[in-house]
Amino acid sequence: MSARRLAPSIAAASAVLAVVCAAAIRSQAPAPPRPSARPGDVLKGLVTTVYDGDTIRVRLHGLGEEKVRLIGVDTPELDDEREPVRLLAFLAKRYAFSRLYRTTVELVRGPEERDDYGRLLAFVRTEGGESFNVRLVRDGYAHAFLKFPFDEDLRRQLREAEAEARRAGRGLWREEPYPVIAAEAASARVGEVLTVRFRCRRQFKRGGFHLLEAEGAAFDAAIPPEVFKTLPGSLDFAGRTLEATGLVELYKGRPQIMIGLPVQLVRTGGQE
Repeated sequence: MSARRLAPSIAAASAVLAVVCAAAIRSQAPAPPRPSARPGDVLKGLVTTVYDGDTIRVRLHGLGEEKVRLIGVDTPELDDEREPVRLLAFLAKRYAFSRLYRTTVELVRGPEERDDYGRLLAFVRTEGGESFNVRLVRDGYAHAFLKFPFDEDLRRQLREAEAEARRAGRGLWREEPYPVIAAEAASARVGEVLTVRFRCRRQFKRGGFHLLEAEGAAFDAAIPPEVFKTLPGSLDFAGRTLEATGLVELYKGRPQIMIGLPVQLVRTGGQE
């Protein structure tokens, strides 16, 4: 399959009561207080986990950790049956990870405290003061989700952000293939979704990931082990010409693309 076929085609278990009671008796430290539910309240904390494009975990200052669902946005599902949709979902997750993970954010509360899954509902404001919810929609990684009531100005911003993404053909509304670039150009294109063509100099493992290192350029394709074992064909990539499609990110100053689905990595030539 060539890179040009990779363009998107669109769009608890309960605990035993005795165990819970025993654990509560053993606990010496009181549980941190739950955040209040007043609309407009601002909580501050560190993002510790990015679950997907619209759900994160935040360590709140003095209030413990909370799973947070972003208000007013909806990203594709990682477990969707359709491969192009799963790819968009993975790209949305990587986008959120690259911008939020291990950063301090402000959570601006909406009129409803939590959703049906117990997640805290909030707008996420980045360290630079930007609404990440709006940015996520503007860059094409999420739909504006306006079913429930919240601030009218923010609703307007989300509608305008989605209209802009549609006009520009970004992300969910992209119809053209992703641009194909050489590995040497990747460092100048961080933050973009692209296809990087490179010859694999070597492959090795680091931090549990399989790394495919480009020859003659600072670029890697990083593959989690659970994805690596699902790749079709030979798993020996050294000497082969490959195309990796995804979000170009920086890891310790070196550009890379994280591979979350087999369709993101394509062999374009034999061993040279």
